[in-house]
Amino acid sequence: MTDKIEDLASKCSVIISMLPNDAAVNQVSNVILENSSTGTIHISCSTVSPTTSRKLANIYKSQSKQFIAAPVFARPDGLARRQAVWMIAGEENGRKIAANLLESSGRIVDYGDDTGSANVVKLCGNFLIASSIEAIGESMALAEKHGVERTEVMKLLSSTIFDCLIYKGYGQRVSERDHRPGGFSLELGLKDVTLVSQAAREADTPMPFLSVLLDRFTSAKARGRGQMDWSAIGMSVGEDAGIDMTKDIERNAQAVRDGDLYK
Repeated sequence: MTDKIEDLASKCSVIISMLPNDAAVNQVSNVILENSSTGTIHISCSTVSPTTSRKLANIYKSQSKQFIAAPVFARPDGLARRQAVWMIAGEENGRKIAANLLESSGRIVDYGDDTGSANVVKLCGNFLIASSIEAIGESMALAEKHGVERTEVMKLLSSTIFDCLIYKGYGQRVSERDHRPGGFSLELGLKDVTLVSQAAREADTPMPFLSVLLDRFTSAKARGRGQMDWSAIGMSVGEDAGIDMTKDIERNAQAVRDGDLYK
């Protein structure tokens, strides 16, 4: 065991990392490249820009090493139940090694040689999740403003026409205003919608809903909610509708201070 990346890079032929942002992936990659041997494979499970993955793949290849993108759709409980979905892209033999190492925790989807393609898929998925959270928040605010019990509305919707993992999980959290940390932080959500925006600009792809999400996450983070679950943007929707969120905001803020994690 070691806590030094330099030691891992010098001793291991395959390194798996899961890091919070592009800067961290670049920093760790620099250390790996400086200290590893020819043929070393770095499997990156981080959600990063496709441009970052492609640039790193080229740098690794120039040193006869490999950078494999392997972002994942799964919360911690999903990983424990072997329900993860891994998107893998990069050089063929590296993809095979990554698949062999990761398949025990879920499903492997191979996206071929273009390393950035796996990251594009991951960003598309996270954009849809964030959009769903926003839509749930707006719907719950509408129900509440008309005097209809929002939690009962969400239970109905998520057990009928929206009977799926995202609407069940985030529907419960938004309708009950339970945004304790322990899943995916709002700060990381802002990072991801920012990455989507960068990718959209690079490809000349207009995404009007994305503009709403960027403002929503930026506003929530500015209000000190960065360490809450990213579903906390639902409280901002309620505030915009004139709903008194004071007790809910304080309860979730206290959970952050106490380290009270959502399970």
